[in-house]
Amino acid sequence: MPQPEYIEVNGARIERGFLEANVEEARSCEWEQVEDLGTTGDHHHCIVCEVAIADEPAYRSGFRWLCRYCYSQFVKDSED
Repeated sequence: MPQPEYIEVNGARIERGFLEANVEEARSCEWEQVEDLGTTGDHHHCIVCEVAIADEPAYRSGFRWLCRYCYSQFVKDSED
């Protein structure tokens, strides 16, 4: 059985098939930019690279979150 191929995205090592499925999901959503994530100490995880998002602007679609990096790399151009 062949080993899965991994890609580095935003410092995370992600299996290619998982990444492609998550990018497809992200492109199907309508994103709103969120500047202030609050001060509760909570954090969210990007649906593409799974990085923790806590103290920086990010994008939200319902209960899904997207970091700035993944938004700019995978979603922004597909919205135009």
